Amino acid sequence: MDTTDNTGLGLIGATIERVRNEKSLFNSALKKLVNSTEEELDDFLKRKIKPKVNEGILRLLKDGLAIKALDGSRLICKAKKTFKSFIDIDFVNWGINKHGIATPETPVQVREMIGDGKFMDIFRALPGTWNQKWVSQNQAIEFCETLPEWLRQEGYATFFLIKKDENKPIDEENPQDDLVVVYVYVFADGLDVYVDRLEDDDVFHGQYRHRVVSPQLMPLSA
Repeated sequence: MDTTDNTGLGLIGATIERVRNEKSLFNSALKKLVNSTEEELDDFLKRKIKPKVNEGILRLLKDGLAIKALDGSRLICKAKKTFKSFIDIDFVNWGINKHGIATPETPVQVREMIGDGKFMDIFRALPGTWNQKWVSQNQAIEFCETLPEWLRQEGYATFFLIKKDENKPIDEENPQDDLVVVYVYVFADGLDVYVDRLEDDDVFHGQYRHRVVSPQLMPLSA
């Protein structure tokens, strides 16, 4: 008489038996699944599978740059003296025109792309949580005004991650709900500034060495 258990967990159990002698991560993962409760299994099945981060997509160019303390009052959509050449109308269309929050003096880093990637790939490659990767609109403006030598030249982009509304928290599991990408181009007649969605599918190529500006994470004290 065939006593094979053809349920989902039974099949997983049978698989474990077949690979019991293999010292593999797959074997270990299956064992954990078999020992999971129904709630844990349900939670596992509902999770989004996160794509592998290309850790070689960015290279650090400069750290220790400082942006002074700011009151958060300056908005990109109104910074016509800074972005003389062009300001994307979507800052207004998407409601990214609300008064921001005050920020302390903040150290920032500049990286350049050395691999290809979409916005989500680029910003995932930065260290820290999503809440540690964004700068305020006021800080992005200040960087362009006081540290213009660190903006990418020759018609290529410098990227900043900003919040749609600086007074609202970020959903770490769905950062695209709260964050957008600002990118700046340097031209002879001034700066162009655009905004795009974090989840945009366009691929940027490492050969053009686009730059990324982000807060510098401070090391934990001993």
